[in-house]
Amino acid sequence: MNNKTFHVGGSIDKAIKGDTELQAVTVLQEAWKVTAKNFLSFFPAIIGLFLAQVALLMLGLQVQLGDASLFFDAIITGQEISADIVQAGYMANFWSDVLSAPLYVGVSMMALNHAVGLPTKPNHLVKGFSFTIVSIITMLITSSLQGIGNALFPLVGLFLSMGFSMAIILVCEKRTTPLKAIQYSLLATLKKLMPMTAIYLVVLIMFFISFATAGIGLIWTLPFFFNVKGIIYRNLFGITLQVTTMKKGSDDNNNSNNSDSKVFDA
Repeated sequence: MNNKTFHVGGSIDKAIKGDTELQAVTVLQEAWKVTAKNFLSFFPAIIGLFLAQVALLMLGLQVQLGDASLFFDAIITGQEISADIVQAGYMANFWSDVLSAPLYVGVSMMALNHAVGLPTKPNHLVKGFSFTIVSIITMLITSSLQGIGNALFPLVGLFLSMGFSMAIILVCEKRTTPLKAIQYSLLATLKKLMPMTAIYLVVLIMFFISFATAGIGLIWTLPFFFNVKGIIYRNLFGITLQVTTMKKGSDDNNNSNNSDSKVFDA
């Protein structure tokens, strides 16, 4: 068995210097094709992540309010929402994002495979559990900073959300520390601010349209969003590809080689 590694795309050094290629239209077009190609294997993993986040959200509301239905009743009936309910909703959503970070990593890593032309399976979602601690720490830091940004000015929160978007992937794919990953992600975003803004603006519009269709559009928008991130990451930071070549046994008539490629081994 032979192991070889190949690097596809940019690098950390190139990304923080702005010496990478990132064209908004090209990224969006490629993400559309990649999403169509991998939709059937990718969407079940997206559903798994979504259900986990909903379950954690409900648990958070239950713990804080004693009855999660109080939150939804207040929204559905249109009655005046108390400060306690607003706070409970915010904190429940915050911890839902943080605690579901390992599954978020699993989906993100699947998108990296798509970005280099490799197939994925729905059960690859759980491979993110190998990065449980570091992913939770990274999500905790980035979500907290985004929350502070939103409190100061919503546009600041949106910018930080975009600027930190590659951090959780960096800590897993490049094995950087959370703080270094946040730094690299933010610097790379600043160097490619215009194309990044254009890309995320299109994705944001797609989310608005999806919600306008009672959420039906999310069936496409969510996988598309993760594939967009995977392609951006490849172009900016590059992806290290591990190729394992195993020689078949002597009982094989062709006695040929069998190759298996993967972005990471969880």
